[in-house]
Amino acid sequence: MSSATFDAPFHTKPGESLADPFNIPGIVLFALGVVGLASTLTAAAYGFAGWTKIGALTTALLFLTSISLFLLEHERLRRLATHRAVTEPATDPTTGEIAGL
Repeated sequence: MSSATFDAPFHTKPGESLADPFNIPGIVLFALGVVGLASTLTAAAYGFAGWTKIGALTTALLFLTSISLFLLEHERLRRLATHRAVTEPATDPTTGEIAGL
């Protein structure tokens, strides 16, 4: 994975979070959770109780892990935005000049 992120400290447009390379593990785990859910429901429909329990546990772990990764990424972006707001001088949005000069 690349450590490069967008110039903005947060995602300003819809879809930018999908292009962020740090979100890829969470997206993959969530997709695997959806596949696991479908497999678990199929096993339950055919009456395989053992596989249903294993599938339910695995699906729950996949979903919880993906949500945890999304929350960690959100926290990382929040810290990045806070750090940039503290260290960078405020600029006038119309002219782009540093305020107070």
